[in-house]
Amino acid sequence: MAPRWIGMLWLLLGMSVSAVERDIRYIERPGFAAGLTSLDLHPPGVRGKQASPVIVLLHGGGWSAGDKARDGFLQPKTSWLNRHGCLVASVNYRLSPAVRHPAHIDDVAAALAWLQKNVGRYGGDPQRIYLLGHSAGAHLAALAAVDQERLRHAGADPGAIRGVILLDGAGYDIPRQYAIATRSVLTGRMYRNAFTEDPVVQRDASPACKTIRNPPPFLILHVAGRADARQQAELLAEALRKGGGEAAVKAIAGKNHMEINRDCGKAGDPVTRAVAAFLGLNETAW
Repeated sequence: MAPRWIGMLWLLLGMSVSAVERDIRYIERPGFAAGLTSLDLHPPGVRGKQASPVIVLLHGGGWSAGDKARDGFLQPKTSWLNRHGCLVASVNYRLSPAVRHPAHIDDVAAALAWLQKNVGRYGGDPQRIYLLGHSAGAHLAALAAVDQERLRHAGADPGAIRGVILLDGAGYDIPRQYAIATRSVLTGRMYRNAFTEDPVVQRDASPACKTIRNPPPFLILHVAGRADARQQAELLAEALRKGGGEAAVKAIAGKNHMEINRDCGKAGDPVTRAVAAFLGLNETAW
């Protein structure tokens, strides 16, 4: 929370200090807790003359855990993006094993439809939406951006998504990754709980297996030395380029799966620099 004197200074300068809007229900899912289909809005502290770009955060957790407000996921990237004038929307979605595909992505699509219809009231630009996901959230961000039919069915405009940032996902081609995951009891169960054992369901959940047409630009970051993440990143990038899109793949050295997410937003960090360049932000503007 900003010190009181900063808020007073903003008010004296005639600027508005925006409050976080928590637990906004973006869709009703009978039988499920309201928090699973809710989002939080983190506006920039000072609202500019133009509507703010909207960064949609999708948490990881193997499609079975995680939360939009968990600090290791939310910060420091949210505060950093807010300082650059971005409105951050952190989104929850239903979790496995209570649900399986396509429930997770249906929720993400519903959240995007809600944002496009309502975020203007909070100072966000509904036609400048960027997706940023980590791990399972990276899979969902990629799938939301390329599954245009699903987005339209939910009432969202695929053209409003201007870019996608993926942090160390490894589930862009689920059938291929499932063959690796089943070598471990735990990871095999995780994939079965989320996507079943049915290859048809698994392919439908795979952004790299979709018929992709003119996708938004992608920045695909993965941990250096993690072979399956690198292979999955390259498969997705190839599919995106074949569909007429731009995709940059970058290995991040010296970090593990959690650090690549947790360090995003730290000054001088390689993940921060890569994301800043992709979004066109001045990283020195702290």
